[in-house]
Amino acid sequence: MEKSIFQIPFKVLRRYRFYKRSQFWTKTQIEQYQDKQLIKLVQHAGQHVPFYRDLFKNIGFDISTFRGRIDMHKIPTLDKEIVRTCQKELMADNAGKFGITWDSTSGSTGTPLHFVLDDAVQANKIAALLRSYRWAGYKLGKKTFSLQSYYFPEHDYKFNRFYNILRFDSNKLKKESALNVIKEINRLKPKFFMGFPFDILMLSNFAEDEGISINSPQSIVTYGETLSQKKRKFLEKAYNCKVFDFYSLHECAAMISECEHGNLHLIEDFAYHETLEENGVRRLVGTSFYNYALPLIRYETKDNIALSEKQETCSCGRHFRTVKEIVGKQCDYIETPDGRFLGSVMSHSIDNAKGVVCSQCIQNAIDRIDINIVVDETYNEDSQIALENGLRKRLGHEIKLVFMIVPQLERSRSGKTPFIISKIGNKYI
Repeated sequence: MEKSIFQIPFKVLRRYRFYKRSQFWTKTQIEQYQDKQLIKLVQHAGQHVPFYRDLFKNIGFDISTFRGRIDMHKIPTLDKEIVRTCQKELMADNAGKFGITWDSTSGSTGTPLHFVLDDAVQANKIAALLRSYRWAGYKLGKKTFSLQSYYFPEHDYKFNRFYNILRFDSNKLKKESALNVIKEINRLKPKFFMGFPFDILMLSNFAEDEGISINSPQSIVTYGETLSQKKRKFLEKAYNCKVFDFYSLHECAAMISECEHGNLHLIEDFAYHETLEENGVRRLVGTSFYNYALPLIRYETKDNIALSEKQETCSCGRHFRTVKEIVGKQCDYIETPDGRFLGSVMSHSIDNAKGVVCSQCIQNAIDRIDINIVVDETYNEDSQIALENGLRKRLGHEIKLVFMIVPQLERSRSGKTPFIISKIGNKYI
């Protein structure tokens, strides 16, 4: 977050001012804005993106008559496999004018994706994120504790004075490092926590085991995995504060945030969200308004949501639709021989593995993990080296990795294919 703000501060500031106003738009204003942005995006894609030029021609779709939300169903949805295999075709032929930053993700499915984000979508994501965090009590400069994959080679944590953030490397999460950073938390007394719910919960479990307390923040924002009601209750009890849930994607195709009154809202001035029913569940499909370098239109997030049955104006005064439940990343966690606990922080460990369609880590013993992979014709020895290097970066070298090419991955009882399955008892809560 800090790096992007530093690179494009004026765009972020300008868009933040926009989001401060737009959050209190009427429903009509929101819908008019969505139609306007969708028309601009779809017309741009039809003119400048090879993939969409061909697609629209093949299905007889006329961009000149496209009306926005009412016509979105005429465009086929876009899945991760298409993005993975048609990366060049999805880039606009004038992408350079919008600014280009390469990003990657493997998400909850273990599918490595590489894609482009332009300056506008990055600025909008940061501005919308900052507004969402403001709902939870955060503002720039507020003393914060953050747990993320920071990759500090010689340290477990660092305090960044410029941003007033105590940053803990989630790849180092074990009892010893946790107790050390708790001492620093109690010294600095940050008022705002953010990170994966599993990591923050483990921190409190280590403290409880040792009979010590953690200075309570005013609020916590969690992201990166599904915040179950059980986990929310554990966190709120352990830290004696309110927990706010936040959902977004590296691909910038959707965003959901919890407001001051405890309701989850689709962030409808950032992206257009659809829910498509299949086998009794509602798939979340998103379209970012702002990524003109590589437009993702009707992008299948592979997450499910349930909208609130009654869409009434929230007590917060915002007219964004409310979400009853998010069913996203639900994976178990890995325990390493050196005592570390790794959950959703593992999800980007395979981003650079060429030819991997999807993958899965199954821990059968404390010192062994089986890596199931579904591959395509571009997978080779270099792919496995890249895959192992990415995993070793987080797991270290004390644990045995066994790679197996399989036709399909193991599914959980819910029918999803989690990236991590523990068969030694470290289950998702």
